[in-house]
Amino acid sequence: MMDDWNELNDRKVTGKEWILNILDNHHPRCYESFRLSTDNFNILCDELREKGLVSNGDVIIEEQVAMLLQIVGHATNMRKVGEDFQHSTETVWRCFNKVLHCVLLMQSDYVKLPGSNAPIHPEVSEGTIYAPFKDALGAIDGTHILAFPDRDDEFSKERFRNSKHGYSQNVMAAVDFDGNFLAVFTGWEGSAHDNLILRKAVEDGFEVPSGKYYLVDGGYANTSKFVGPYRGGPYQLAEICAQPQNQNQNQNKCLEDLFNYQHAQLRNIIEKTFGILKTRFKICQWMRKYKFKT
Repeated sequence: MMDDWNELNDRKVTGKEWILNILDNHHPRCYESFRLSTDNFNILCDELREKGLVSNGDVIIEEQVAMLLQIVGHATNMRKVGEDFQHSTETVWRCFNKVLHCVLLMQSDYVKLPGSNAPIHPEVSEGTIYAPFKDALGAIDGTHILAFPDRDDEFSKERFRNSKHGYSQNVMAAVDFDGNFLAVFTGWEGSAHDNLILRKAVEDGFEVPSGKYYLVDGGYANTSKFVGPYRGGPYQLAEICAQPQNQNQNQNKCLEDLFNYQHAQLRNIIEKTFGILKTRFKICQWMRKYKFKT
């Protein structure tokens, strides 16, 4: 099989030469191909090297990382990546898994929960219109990522079926007001309710510092740690603006609407972050048929 591949591998530029040429100060090409600048690409390679990633035969670390980034950045199938880098699909798959394993080891370096002494974010500090939310650490919500359950397990398939009748996993995340991930909870079936995922996350050690809280939408239980909007009133900007605000009998209602309005504006950071994630890494929208564990 490898002999057959070598006969087809007749391109003059090897995958190693191609990636090294791109990294040689071709910043726009690097960003378009791998969704990272050349500097960040090299930093990522150095950190993965520290996590134990090594060359795979004649496939250097930079080439392995480039393969993974093409797959997750553009939802490219492995046969196409093999053609681009002039390697067999088996080699691409092996490199993909090795890099993915090392990427997971980096999680604790970047995805960290804030402590009790976390500073107040400038977005909600004194002097801003959002100062009443000064104790908010960020926002929490869930998003659905395409999943492929075991086709022979009808019970499993039904658990992964979401409200739109597709198959997905429900991923819950917490982000700060800069859009940095503070916690990510994966592996839940598409039918799992957001509030169930949050409750289990708390049981498994997801801690909120005393006196602090996260903003959540109406799908979650409203508690001192997870603050949602007022129920029964408008939550979208257009609905709130349409409410009467010049009548004394509506004063309390107007205050609730103002709370919901500012709450919605701040909580929108989680929607924005999910949007950026799915735009930059296309695999979140067009997942290939990998095993669910992968």
